Parts: sequence; structure tokens; C-alpha cells
Amino acid sequence: MLAVTGSIAAYKAIEILRGLRNEQKSVKVILTKGAEQFINKLSFESLGAHEVLTDEDQFSVDKDGISIHLSLSRWADCIIIVPASADIIAKIRAGIADSLLLTVVLASKKPLFIAPCMNENMLLNKITADNIEHLKNNRVMFIEADEGQLADFKIGKGRLQEPNKIVSLITDYLNYNDKFFAGKKILITGGSTREYIDPVRFITNNSSGKMGISIARVAKAMGAYTNLISGEILTNLPILDKYQKVETTEEMLKATKEAFKASDILIMAAAPVDFKPETISTTKIPKKKEITLKLLETPDILKEISKEKGNKIIVGFALQTENLENKALKKMKEKNMDIVVANREVNIGKDEGSVIMFDKFGKKKIIENAKKQVLAEGILQFLKEFIEGDENGQK
Repeated sequence: MLAVTGSIAAYKAIEILRGLRNEQKSVKVILTKGAEQFINKLSFESLGAHEVLTDEDQFSVDKDGISIHLSLSRWADCIIIVPASADIIAKIRAGIADSLLLTVVLASKKPLFIAPCMNENMLLNKITADNIEHLKNNRVMFIEADEGQLADFKIGKGRLQEPNKIVSLITDYLNYNDKFFAGKKILITGGSTREYIDPVRFITNNSSGKMGISIARVAKAMGAYTNLISGEILTNLPILDKYQKVETTEEMLKATKEAFKASDILIMAAAPVDFKPETISTTKIPKKKEITLKLLETPDILKEISKEKGNKIIVGFALQTENLENKALKKMKEKNMDIVVANREVNIGKDEGSVIMFDKFGKKKIIENAKKQVLAEGILQFLKEFIEGDENGQK
């Protein structure tokens, strides 16, 4: 069920409809009175909407004599309100039912996604912020507004997320029937860090961040609250619950340590740089035939985080070029991991890879020559089996 409210971005809902139809989803549309000020039924009907309804239909019944708001709430696998105005968010929180959309929302037990779009002042107003927080605590899933140029030409937060990202999020959610991680807060790290030599040169590696992003995307589709902390990434970000970009290994440690406090699970898929220059030149070093750098070890993020592990779950990665299994198992034990994912080849920066996974109780699983998305699914399934076994006392 695609619901559109009164917003200048209402026209973008047409692209969302098109994207969902391309994914073979059947879509019904509800237009509020506000939405009809910006766009009309014909636009959606022309692009294959299964049905388009307005507030004039609020008190009608379906062919079986069932009130339309009840039949619609039962028909939909999920409801997406996009764009969502401050008004509709406030009314949903208050339980008001003065429109077709609001009666459908109140009658529905299905997942509800809300994609806010409004002026930054309205979005950040304490009243709106409180309404959003209250609904989040009641399992409503928000598609966070983006930053950019707003309707008044000022730059700020309040833009609707890009339609293709919204389509991917909804499609993923519907395609993954297993919501095992619902209610779990999963912290994921990804990408490479940078350690500067001078203002323009740095030491890094060729991690693309694809593994961390794939894990975050699948985890969210399986119901988790996903928080991604990444260094440099070379691929587009999906819609996540929280995202923080860092640059150095020290910054990643600090951000991860703080975020870990409010997380249930840490999946450390990042490739932080292991060394940093002893000194950083404040000016660009001129080109020379030879330059000598003294390198120091950077902080060991997993080692530091594991000191505060408690009952939380830690999944780490191991990249070795020789004696892989022994080194991976040793790393898992030394850094107090529950699961280690060892790259069976140098997968870093590539679209595909092979991994071998171990949990701390000796279970083992291999995935060979698979896309990063498939690897992510396998890793999370292995994690699910570990949690289920631990909870059932099978370990």
C-alpha cells in the first residue's frame, strides 16, 4: 500500500510506484486531500497501480461488503507513506482517524514505513522529533530524510530519500520473509581507513566497503536496527537506520566503541589500516627520489572492543595469505569473538569471494565463489544458527 500525503515531493511517489511495479509488486495507492493538491489519480493509474483511492472512498465497502479501510489493511503486506508530512505523522501518533489513510493505518497489523519530507525547521521541531521517536518505539520504521536543497532553495535536512533507494529497501524487506533479527541492534563496520602522511597523501588499502554494506542491507531486510560505521567506501549506500563516516583507524575505534554500548551485535567487516606514520607533515612533501617513513601500529579495534563484550555477540573477519584456518581460529580466541569469517582468498575490493566461517563452539561453514550479497546472507544465517543454538542450550 503506497500512501501519498501533501508535499512538494509527491511527484516522486510515481517513481516509487514504477520501481515497485518493475519488481513485480502489486501496489494500491491512497492519496490524501493534501496529496491531491500536488498530483492526481490518473498519474498512478497510468503506471499500473492496482487501485487508486482517495478520501472520497473512506466510507465505501468492497465487493464483499467489508469496509474499505479493513479490506485494504488486510490486503497489504506493508504500508509505505511517502512522502509523509508533519501533519500525518502527528495524527498517526495521536491515533486520529479522520481520513482513509489514517483508518487503514489504525486497522493494520502489517509493517508501516514512513518517509518524512518537509522543511528542516518542521522536521527538527521538538514536537515532530518527539512524534517520530514515539512511533519508532512502537515499531514504525522511518526512512530518514536526506540533506540537500529544500523547497525554499535553502540547504538542510528534509528532502525525501531517493526513490530508487526506497524501492530497494521495500523490495528487500518483502523478499526476506525471515525477520529473525527484529528487535536486535546490529552494529556493522565497513570500508577502509586512511592514515595521512601529509595533507594530500595517505596509507590505505583497496577495500571497497561492499561486504559491510551487503551485511547491513540484509540485516535490515531481516528486521534489524542497522548502524553502519565506515571508512572510505566505493559503492552506494542503502537506506539504513544510522550511518557514520570516519577516516582514521583511531576515529573508527572511538565511534565503534561508543556505538557498541547501545548494540546487541557487532559485525566487524571493515578493513582498518594496521600502520600509521609516526609523524604527519603539515605541508605537502615535495617529490623526491627517496623518502623514508617510520610506521607505528594503529589501535586494534576488535581487541579493544572485546574488553567490553559482556553478553554481546562479536563477529570478526580474518584476511590471511597463508595458514588461514589456524590463524583465523587463533584470532577468534585472542579477540574474544563468537564467530570469525575468514576470507579463503584475497576478496578485498572485489564483487565476489569465498569464505570459511567458524563459531567459538567449533561449527564450520564454507561459501565459495559467491557475490557479496550472497556471502552476507550466509554470514547472517550462520549468526542466526549460532544465536538459536546458544539460546536453546545446544552449545
